[in-house]
Amino acid sequence: MKRNEIKEANRKAMPGFLLITLVGAIVGGIVGFYSAKYGVERLAGSMKSAGAFFGKYVSGWILLAIAVITPIVVIPVYQKAKRLLLAWDGEDESICDIAEKKLNVILMISSIVLICAFFLISATYSGGFAMIDKNFNMYVLGIVAFLVILAEGIIIQQKAVDITKIMYPEKTASVYDLKFQKKWVESCDEAEKIMIGRCAFEAFKVTNSVCGALSVILAIGALTFDIGFLPSFVVCLIWLVSQCAYCRAAIKCNKVL
Repeated sequence: MKRNEIKEANRKAMPGFLLITLVGAIVGGIVGFYSAKYGVERLAGSMKSAGAFFGKYVSGWILLAIAVITPIVVIPVYQKAKRLLLAWDGEDESICDIAEKKLNVILMISSIVLICAFFLISATYSGGFAMIDKNFNMYVLGIVAFLVILAEGIIIQQKAVDITKIMYPEKTASVYDLKFQKKWVESCDEAEKIMIGRCAFEAFKVTNSVCGALSVILAIGALTFDIGFLPSFVVCLIWLVSQCAYCRAAIKCNKVL
């Protein structure tokens, strides 16, 4: 683009940017005013009490429920995909596409379950060592259920990868291989690598948006709810790692090209 075109593009985009900035400043000012006027300390105290109750009495039972429900949901989907592939003649691509969609659903469920499990075990631990004495049974229940969910996640992913190899015999990497991801990508053809790149960039964009929004929310929370800077530090650390990884990959790709 020429310099004039660049300046013109900036002029067109500037009003929308300024409007969003103004709206954010107004919302922040309103939140700060009402926080100071109506005493958010009481609300913060209620939220802390609710969090302590959740970690002490609820999170362990949710972990147990997830450990029981996950196989009930995943196994029928896996069996349908397996039946389709075992009956596949190697020519009808529509059958392959249906089976692949079912496997992607299985992997998505497995990922969501694992993330929720890590959150819930953190909630269980939030009571500290004092909880071991006061509510030992819930503590043990949470740990056992969490370990079961981890084992289920590993088995589910292994089964999904193994059945994918029926569709793509050139893929030989085992899910238990420490270099599984690298070997798996290397076995992909150009179309698959393009799809991986598009999905990765979409995830990168969403991560930027979510981390940006969370950093603002947590900054306000540090002011109004006295949550400290650690939550913001964790979010910004994830954001920083994502940005650095993307830029590092871009530099390496430029060298190759």
